[in-house]
Amino acid sequence: MSEPAEKATELFRQMNKNRRDVFKAYQGFTATIKKGSAIEDKYQSLILIACSILSQCDMCISLHVQNAATHGASRDEIIDAGLLAVAMGGSPKMMYMRYVYEEVDKLFD
Repeated sequence: MSEPAEKATELFRQMNKNRRDVFKAYQGFTATIKKGSAIEDKYQSLILIACSILSQCDMCISLHVQNAATHGASRDEIIDAGLLAVAMGGSPKMMYMRYVYEEVDKLFD
């Protein structure tokens, strides 16, 4: 697990410990969206990579790249999902492609 993913996991532990009610409600909300979705898991993960870049969240990028790979996305699909965010967000979002490349290099090389 990469450093950003480890930080996210630790954050989730802290949220679960300190505000279990809020954290469980959030998890339930996201699980309900995914469960009823017409979009396959792989494509959800690719969309979330682009959203993570647009949100400038390195921890989110790390987690969603890993999830995309787990659900069968290729290195090229993951990178292209990130580049779509760059196309929408411009050069400031390009800086966040660093996190995508770091994760795919660990997962695919």
